[in-house]
Amino acid sequence: MKRIDVQHHILPKEYVERLASIGITESYGQPFPKWTPEKSLTSMKKINVDIAIMSISTPGVDLKDAQFARELARFCNEYMAEVTQQYPGKFGCFAILPLPYIDNSLEELEYALDELKLDGVCLLTNYKGQYLGDEAFDTLFDELNKRKVVVYIHPTDPVGVYDPKLEIPNSLIEGPFETTRAVTNLIHTGTTDRCPDIKYILAHGGGTIPFLAWRIALSKYSKKEIRPSIFRMLHDFLIKKSPDTGLNILKNMYYDTGLTSSSYALKAMQEFVGSSKIVFGSDLPFSEKVVSMVTNDLEKYEGFTKEDLELINYKNCLELFPQLQE
Repeated sequence: MKRIDVQHHILPKEYVERLASIGITESYGQPFPKWTPEKSLTSMKKINVDIAIMSISTPGVDLKDAQFARELARFCNEYMAEVTQQYPGKFGCFAILPLPYIDNSLEELEYALDELKLDGVCLLTNYKGQYLGDEAFDTLFDELNKRKVVVYIHPTDPVGVYDPKLEIPNSLIEGPFETTRAVTNLIHTGTTDRCPDIKYILAHGGGTIPFLAWRIALSKYSKKEIRPSIFRMLHDFLIKKSPDTGLNILKNMYYDTGLTSSSYALKAMQEFVGSSKIVFGSDLPFSEKVVSMVTNDLEKYEGFTKEDLELINYKNCLELFPQLQE
């Protein structure tokens, strides 16, 4: 079966070394795994992935100052472009931007999309505690909307420590809630209304969004300046008896299967958005030890027909990235 992987992270040796030079050796509380393009190809073969869309996961590039972030983002984007040339037909790329530095990010966005011809942009959920949807990012989101960019949202560490005695890696619990916080803020601030042409893909099944969707949708009605007209609100709450306007924003996003295993998790996604809004994600190389189990759960889930699996595995991605059809 054909398969396109939208959550396929890379860890170039030079990237890992630059982070180690400033004392960073982990991602989400886990040591960086060893990675090479050849390791990716081997893992892709094991789980029947034809094309992997590469991205840089947390902690990203903003780890010292603006110059460090700008130079590291440029290196990563050029590196991914080189890998796609080295292995034609096997990889796509989500650009990384040196946020929260807006001018530098706009410059890098133009270079990554116009010169390197990358396929979209990967954004982390927050930058120094500012979540996607913050007014500081408005100029960038306006440009992403103008270009109709596919934006992949991936969680990162929240700012601060809730309890130093909690030894639970952020990747297990905070990751899903980070995605939920960022998407809720995009709706609450009106960014999703102002920028309707951005196509979002959410990591790890959207975090907790399928479970909390009804509550999240209420954020669409909480601010006077962004809430629907009185007639639409009456329609939603008196006739439909549901926050449909807010729910429809969430239902127009795409949700990947990365580390979203078990029938109950898949059923929640299926019930909420249906197979036409689900795409395959592996979360390699961080998921190397469990990715076969997760993929097996997807293939064995009785709720998906053969046609559903074709949509999830590759057809939905071809709608988002028609250039991959070649």
